[in-house]
Amino acid sequence: MTASLVADRVRIRPPRTADAGQLGVLNRELGYAAEIEELVARIDRLSELREHFVAVAEVDGTVVGWIQAEHRFSMEAGDKAELVGLIVGAAARRSGVGGLLVQAAENWAADRGLRSIVVRSNVIRPESHSFYKKIGYTQSKTQHVYTKSL
Repeated sequence: MTASLVADRVRIRPPRTADAGQLGVLNRELGYAAEIEELVARIDRLSELREHFVAVAEVDGTVVGWIQAEHRFSMEAGDKAELVGLIVGAAARRSGVGGLLVQAAENWAADRGLRSIVVRSNVIRPESHSFYKKIGYTQSKTQHVYTKSL
């Protein structure tokens, strides 16, 4: 799939519950497993949350990627957007799909009056680091993430 082919055929749109199976396949490519019922519930819930933007990239009826952004507010930074998830299937990588999805999220953030957008990229995914740099993002810090089950 080349960039010129994608530019003509890609459609960015909100996810539908019927996309859950294809989203599950994409998620598993990067090690994020979820049952279809769980993905259906997430799509339904996210569609109601105004502080979130979720979109899929569809090419010829197949979902080849998805993105999620969130309007965040914090004491230290105020309002900003954060890309909280981006997956492009292996067959569609380096074809422009990721850039189109990020552009859609950036447009959503700008339409909300947000002046910055941030993304966190796992250290084990160096291909994503070069992707974000290529589309104008700069590395601002390195951090550790800690998790505690409740």
